[in-house]
Amino acid sequence: MESYKQEFIEFMVDSDVLKFGEFTLKSGRKSPVFYECRRICDRFRSLKKLGEYYAKAIHDTYGDEF
Repeated sequence: MESYKQEFIEFMVDSDVLKFGEFTLKSGRKSPVFYECRRICDRFRSLKKLGEYYAKAIHDTYGDEF
């Protein structure tokens, strides 16, 4: 796994966006993972960092020609 992918996961957990446990979703289904996007969108610095991870993923996939 590329280092930025591992950093991204750690960033999401540290930002309290990605949570692991047992969650009941609105649909009533159970899930071992919960992703709460609004936590990252509330902070500019976090949103900027998220953009950097997306840019790395796009570059990794498409290279300099994108």
